[in-house]
Amino acid sequence: MSEYKDKVILITGATSGIGRATAIHFASLGANIMTAARTPRDGAELVNELSGRGGEARFIATDVIRSDQVEKMVDYAMSEFGRLDFAFNNAGIFAPEPPLHEHEEDLWDSVINTNLKSIYLCMKHEIGAMLSEENGNRHCAIITNASIIGHRGSAASGLAYATAKHGVIGLTRQAAVTYADTHIRVNAVSPGPTLTAATRPRLDAPEKEVKARLSSLNPTGELVPVEDIAKTVAFLCSDAARMINGHDLPLDGGQLAKL
Repeated sequence: MSEYKDKVILITGATSGIGRATAIHFASLGANIMTAARTPRDGAELVNELSGRGGEARFIATDVIRSDQVEKMVDYAMSEFGRLDFAFNNAGIFAPEPPLHEHEEDLWDSVINTNLKSIYLCMKHEIGAMLSEENGNRHCAIITNASIIGHRGSAASGLAYATAKHGVIGLTRQAAVTYADTHIRVNAVSPGPTLTAATRPRLDAPEKEVKARLSSLNPTGELVPVEDIAKTVAFLCSDAARMINGHDLPLDGGQLAKL
């Protein structure tokens, strides 16, 4: 029997890219999945796809930069499944950004709020649920989606995006230390070049050229498959990873190592 069977994972940004791949993978492991994103139609389609793969699935339309909606999302997961074992805080945006001296405050706020504030809000309410009497004294894990851009500057990245991802890694480590004496572990994954619906529109080139450009950054010459990221998230939630806490795990084929 899978160790994930009947356990519950909450996934934000679940209807596309890394989030969707993670939802599909956990469904195949028998987990129950609380999915969240902004578009109800995409959510309904995802739930239909997940329903035949293993455990149960639910969807709630959520704007992750609004505390009231994030609280409602977590409450819905608890009311539907009666527990919360894992969370993958994956929602984010990847928007074109001008240089600092030309940057607009509204764009800065949008990128920071979606990529960093949202992680804070999700973790705040998830941890509250995980520590509740209703959830019991079960071992829990929270995974945040950072980026290798959170480890260094990059001319290919926007200012606010890089700042947010550095912040996600710091927030992950601090939360891990804060809750180390509880039953909650907090870790991050930092993918390297990955072609998803979020990154494709900002790269003004044919898809074949985009893939070649992104692959050239990875020493293996490949893009990072979203399925590999999903499997890594599952590992970090597993009993085998029970002593991994406050860690940020790059999935970049050695890109950071060669710098």
